[in-house]
Amino acid sequence: MITTTLATNKTEFRTYIEQLKVKGKRIFSPDEVEYLADNDGFEAVELKQEEETDEEFLTLFSTWLHERPQQAGHTDYYILFYLRTGEQLTPEQFEYMERNVAECFETNHGWLYELNDRLRFRLRIRLICSHKKSFRRLVRKDWRNCMETYN
Repeated sequence: MITTTLATNKTEFRTYIEQLKVKGKRIFSPDEVEYLADNDGFEAVELKQEEETDEEFLTLFSTWLHERPQQAGHTDYYILFYLRTGEQLTPEQFEYMERNVAECFETNHGWLYELNDRLRFRLRIRLICSHKKSFRRLVRKDWRNCMETYN
C-alpha cells in the first residue's frame, strides 16, 4: 500500500476539496467546502493498492487508521473509495469498513463514497478529515453567498 499526503496547508486543503469531481461534477457543494475548510485541523491522504488482494488492502487501511494519532474534538470524515469499473463493495467489505474503520472516529460523522466511473486496476482510497475543536450545532450562513450555482 502506498500512502500519499494530498494537502499540507489550509489553502491546499481548500483547493483540493474544491477540485474533487466525478464525471465532471463537484463532489462537494460550495457550502460543504466552506464548512470543511473552516477547521482547526485537516487531513487529506490517498492510499493506493499495490500487490495486495482487496481484503489485504482493506486490512492495511484499517491498521493504518488505528495506528495514526487520534484527534480530540469533532471530525467530519469522508472516505472516497475508488473501485474498478462497475464494482461495489460487497456487503462483507462494507460491514468490515463499518466495524473497523468507523471505530477509529468514535462518535464523529463519516461518509463513504463508492466511485467506479473510470477504468482502474487497483483500488484507491482518499481519506478527507476536517477536525473541529467541538461539534457545531448551528452553522451561520450568509444568504448572499448562497445564490451562486456550482458545477
